[in-house]
Amino acid sequence: MNARLIKLSGALLCAVALVFSCRFEPDLSRFEPCAEDGTCPAGYTCLAEAQRCLPDCSEQARCAPPEPPDASTDGGMDVDGGADAGTDAGVDAGLPFSLVTQKLAPAVESTSYSVELLAQGGTPPYGFRPKQPLPQGLMLDAGVLSGQLDTPGTYAVEVEASDSDVPPALVSAAYDLRVRPKLRVAGPRTLVDGYTGNYYTEKVSAVGGVPPYAFAYVSGNLPQTLTFSQDGTVQGTPSSSGSYSFRVRVTDSDPEQPQTAEEQLSLAITGAPLLLTISTESVPDGRKGTPYQYALRIAPSSTVTWSLKAGTLPPGVGLDTQTGVLSGTPNANAAASYTFTLHVADGALSSADKSFTMQVH
Repeated sequence: MNARLIKLSGALLCAVALVFSCRFEPDLSRFEPCAEDGTCPAGYTCLAEAQRCLPDCSEQARCAPPEPPDASTDGGMDVDGGADAGTDAGVDAGLPFSLVTQKLAPAVESTSYSVELLAQGGTPPYGFRPKQPLPQGLMLDAGVLSGQLDTPGTYAVEVEASDSDVPPALVSAAYDLRVRPKLRVAGPRTLVDGYTGNYYTEKVSAVGGVPPYAFAYVSGNLPQTLTFSQDGTVQGTPSSSGSYSFRVRVTDSDPEQPQTAEEQLSLAITGAPLLLTISTESVPDGRKGTPYQYALRIAPSSTVTWSLKAGTLPPGVGLDTQTGVLSGTPNANAAASYTFTLHVADGALSSADKSFTMQVH
């Protein structure tokens, strides 16, 4: 055994004696185990009792003690017999300061919006501020982005977060906030009149959201002989007169976060009229920039001429005087409520008038 190993053995014996006297058991698990033949890499010697490779000691400096199990709480003696300094260079200093929120949940036009921005690491508490002016209608307070946007589109939102260190750590993020058109059941809220013994069909529509739409019957007392389909069609042959009310739900096709909307609808079934009557009771809502089409109905069936008797149709929407179809695309400034009266005439024999209100969103 060479002189260096003899010194190492002596140091170890001393350390072992100290351990027994202090009842302290050093944790040597940080060192690599010895090979099966008792050898270790260059610069290390196998301690047979522990079967661990310990570093050789030079003539100028003693061996560094193994790292104590918990340097922050262990106040005992180290392998060399010195007091534990209570520090650990390997202690995790914590996560770096960062923003956890990667993207903003979509908003819906004309609907209250609120989302909390989250950060982690660094030194809490955290502060948040806009890095550039927020879109009109939004505010950022204590990390909560809230408000209401009335126009669909994609808006840029850039924020900066800071922790409470001195000086504070700063991180920033740029987000795209998507504001979706609000989904609504367009109606008509009062469906076209039906007549006993006559085939009936009506189509409920929706506006906003992301087409195509899926409709569902929720509750109510729709006549048993009528069915309500997923595309919003009500059809069948009513067998008895009465007034009916039922609730429907529509779901859009937004792949990120589908919207739903519900509406209460009504329907009247009567005996077939003898004189010319406008069977349509109400017209569906429209939406600016979205094509609109709805056919007005009469009973009994005959060749008639339609005309606008009073009021104003939404800008961009017109009336076909031969078919009674309202169609067109409400223009960008058409969001409002429009009341108008339509006149229908069957030559010189009979005529009828009815007023309607169309809401354009």
